[in-house]
Amino acid sequence: MHFRPMLIVEETGDKSLMTYLMGMGTPIPIGVYIWLVEGASKNVLIDTGCSADYLSSIGFPSEQVSTQEEELEKVGLTADDIDVVILTHLHLDHAKDAGKFKNATFVVQKSELEFAANPHPIQAGWFVEVPQDRLQIVDGEEEVLEGIRVVHTPGHTPGGQSVLIETENGTIGLCGLCTIRENLYPPEELRQMGMRVITPGIHTNAMQAHDSLIKLLELSDQVIALHDASYKSVEKIP
Repeated sequence: MHFRPMLIVEETGDKSLMTYLMGMGTPIPIGVYIWLVEGASKNVLIDTGCSADYLSSIGFPSEQVSTQEEELEKVGLTADDIDVVILTHLHLDHAKDAGKFKNATFVVQKSELEFAANPHPIQAGWFVEVPQDRLQIVDGEEEVLEGIRVVHTPGHTPGGQSVLIETENGTIGLCGLCTIRENLYPPEELRQMGMRVITPGIHTNAMQAHDSLIKLLELSDQVIALHDASYKSVEKIP
């Protein structure tokens, strides 16, 4: 199995949105992806994305690079062919377009649904609803399909989850916290200071977010950062 990144939207954002208290005033591209798991027993998608127009309307300048339909068409699929959608969390840029996938079951953490129903004002308005009649509610670590596991990685949101797949190159983890590669693999000078990871810039609990990144690195042979713009030129991982 492998992950296939499909870039839908590219935002321009301040780097500190990704790296807590670092890179303030530095604009960077931030990718909004859907991720297809290829080689599984069913058609599995991770996150559903949203439109650039919507992100721009709420203050995140964005450009539409492609659509979910266009990206899936490249591999001979349609939105109706997707059987399972794993939602890393219920923020709008990851779940707003859930309605496009009319035949899919949506895998969501129990604690994420609970928080989204009554979010703290710090993230009010960021959460979206997903089809209630097609939910697969998980609580912690669970195998979704053979070779595909979700693990609870809170901190960005209380019920965030990451996805682990087994590949011929070992376990590859897709980080469910909003990160760029630098969060997971900091520059050497920071590592020499004892900083194993850089805490995500947006969080409900900074220490949980930090510890979730460490947990994911320990569970994986390679970790993919959810928003790193470099994956737009990558066909598949690994």
